[in-house]
Amino acid sequence: MASDLAIAVTQPLSMLSGWHSILELGFNALGSKTRLYKRQHCGALQVQRALYPEPDSPTAANQSGICHAIILYPPAGIAAGDKLDINLYLARNSHAVLTTPGAGKWYGKEQDKSQSQDYDNEVKNQYCATDANFARQDIRAAVEEGACLEWLPQESIVFNHANMQARAQFDLANSSRLLTWDIVVFGRQAYEEVFACGQYRNELTIRRDGKLIVYENSNQAAGSRWFTSPLAMAGQHVVGTFWAVPARDTLASDRKTKLTQTIVILREQIANQKLPVVCTQTEQAICIRYLGDDVQACLSAFSTLRHVLRQEWWQLTQHKPRIWDT
Repeated sequence: MASDLAIAVTQPLSMLSGWHSILELGFNALGSKTRLYKRQHCGALQVQRALYPEPDSPTAANQSGICHAIILYPPAGIAAGDKLDINLYLARNSHAVLTTPGAGKWYGKEQDKSQSQDYDNEVKNQYCATDANFARQDIRAAVEEGACLEWLPQESIVFNHANMQARAQFDLANSSRLLTWDIVVFGRQAYEEVFACGQYRNELTIRRDGKLIVYENSNQAAGSRWFTSPLAMAGQHVVGTFWAVPARDTLASDRKTKLTQTIVILREQIANQKLPVVCTQTEQAICIRYLGDDVQACLSAFSTLRHVLRQEWWQLTQHKPRIWDT
């Protein structure tokens, strides 16, 4: 696994359609403390400074050394033609928690008002989803042996007319660990806005030692049957997916019941607290899903179960980033 992630900008920002922003962060461990040793950015993406808000723990000697960082995008939204690249590198035994200060917003461009008003949804979406109108975000993370990445952004709101393409790729080593979630809201619910025109593309790839262990891909036009089918969105407007990948030794043959035990504990929490989520597992990961209309209920449930996972797998004392409550 490469120890560094190269950035290449082939055109000056002024030559690009929309804004092209790049952020590269590198974390390493110095004793029991994780340092943000590398911070490079081009364009609006940036992170202010490393934070260490977690308490000392009697069960985890390095908890107070976990590094938190809040990723900022000052334009407050990703508009048509914008491209965001976020590259992360976690060196051996480092532990970083990354989140965002608020909801991400995906904007689009309304169709030409001179167009006929009686054209159908298929024609409307063909007009909306031109390459120039797409907003793109690519996240690439390399997580070395013994390192832990928690990529936990707040929700993304997909505005009507938005054409979004979000891709996240996580490359894990044998003993690295990952918690990552993605919460998507279609339309602005406060304004009773419907996601009627646009395109939703979202791809997640998780590999361990180069081998694919998780792959999800959605590519749906606004107004398609995917949004109404009982086998998909079922007419709901908020969907959340939370993947938890432990170190490989958690899955070793002499401890093969550990993942199953974790699933049992999670499901007990879900039942006891009546959390609006479901929990399943694959061979190497746990998946928690939400489908409904309450983004705060989704974030709260994910946060609760994150604590359970951190306690079961890493013996960490409960801690939640304060920014989630502001």
